[in-house]
Order: sequence, then C-alpha cells, then structure tokens
Amino acid sequence: MRITGLFRFPVKSMAGQSLERVEIGRGGMPQDRRFVIIDGQATRAGKPLTARLVGDLLAYRAWSDNGRVYVDAPDGTRYEPGAALADALGASLHRPISIAEMPAGEPMHDAHDLLVICVPSLRALEAEWSKPLNPLRFRPNIILDGDDLATYTEDGWAGKRFAADDTRIAGVKRNERCVLPTIDPQTLQHDPSLLRLIVERHQKCFGLYCHVEQAGNIAVGDEWKML
Repeated sequence: MRITGLFRFPVKSMAGQSLERVEIGRGGMPQDRRFVIIDGQATRAGKPLTARLVGDLLAYRAWSDNGRVYVDAPDGTRYEPGAALADALGASLHRPISIAEMPAGEPMHDAHDLLVICVPSLRALEAEWSKPLNPLRFRPNIILDGDDLATYTEDGWAGKRFAADDTRIAGVKRNERCVLPTIDPQTLQHDPSLLRLIVERHQKCFGLYCHVEQAGNIAVGDEWKML
C-alpha cells in the first residue's frame, strides 16, 4: 500500500489543494479547514454554510502557501479570506456572508483529523454506479493504492494503527456520507443516485476517518504500513 494522493481544503466546502508532501499533527494537515463560511441569511444566521446546501461553493478553489490562504474565484479573481471575499461570495450566492477563522489547532472537521479513501474501493463503487467517479467527490486527505489493497478492506480498519514515514495514524471509524458526494466537483451537477447506492449497499459509508497519534511528514509515494 502506498500514498498516491494528498489533499487539503483550507476553506470548508470549497475545492482544495493537491500536495506532494505535508507535515501533519494535531488536527491533521496544517491549513486544512482553517476557514469556514458563515451564513447571514435570517433563517440560518450564524450557521456554517457548506456545499451540502450551496453546491456552487465548490467552484471556488482554496489553497495555501507559506501559511497564507488564498481563494481563486470562478472568474479568476484571487482573494484572501476576509471582507472582499465575503462580499464577492455574498453577491454570487445572493445572501449575506461572513468568513470565520477557526482557532489554531481546531479545524472545522466534520469528525476527525484525516479522511482516507482507497482506489480499489473507489473503482468498485464506480463499477456499481456504472459512472465515472472523481475521488474528490469524497474530499479525502489521503488516497491509498496498491496491489495488496483489497476492495473495501478499509471498512475493517477502525481500531488499527498505521505508519507512513515517521507519522503514526489510527483508524477511528467509517465515514458516513452526506449529500456532498452527489455533486460532481468539476461540473457541479447533482446526482442523488450515488448517495442512494452508498446507503443501500454500504451502510451509507465510504472511506475511513483517522486520528493522528504521532506528528510527522508524509509524502506521495510513501508506504502505508499496518502496525
């Protein structure tokens, strides 16, 4: 088993950033889910606004360089998280928006530090669905592949411990999916049949949530070893 993809999402529910290597620690990858969009609409004031509700957020790409976060809008305009981005998003989404920064070391994850998916399972799900599947539908932090990876083997990894370079990672639980994977991250088209399939055949789960036990560096190409 080897790591074949690394991703972080500096602004929750926006498209993210592909990495070749990263140091991970408490909370997962640095800059991952560092910012969250806050809805200002009267009926939802103060609540996080995510692509579950507004899929167009996925048209914005967030990335980080030297500790600073940037957002590239669909029209090519580049912003840093702040008032200008909030105004542009509000105008585009037709609702008042603000942007909140999470406290250091407390990213806005749905559950745990990292989300891991495996390519053989992705391909199996793709065959079941009979349509191509972009892995970024599932917003993984780590993608694994290898001839020694059996289909859906990660479903049994809760409680297992793993090493990648000097990092130690523990499997916590399967990821119970929401509506987000039904949105194609490239076309933004919705297809609810994917979630129905995951519910009916896979107990609504795909991928594995993990916790960082020992901080360290990981890179694309690193071996992923079960301890």
